[in-house]
Amino acid sequence: MCESSVYLKKGNKEDLILKDVVFIRPEKDSVFIEDILGESKTIDGKITLIDLTGHKIIISQA
Repeated sequence: MCESSVYLKKGNKEDLILKDVVFIRPEKDSVFIEDILGESKTIDGKITLIDLTGHKIIISQA
């Protein structure tokens, strides 16, 4: 499967935001994500890591 988990990084802490993400759209100051079942969220921040082999995406906030 190609799904990834998205984490929000604040300082040194990473919190899981959404699992099984299949769609990501960077926006001006946020990132829109959607999982395989259609649940979606918009997270303030920017993408700082995409690890496709580890199925992990990090969104960081300033």
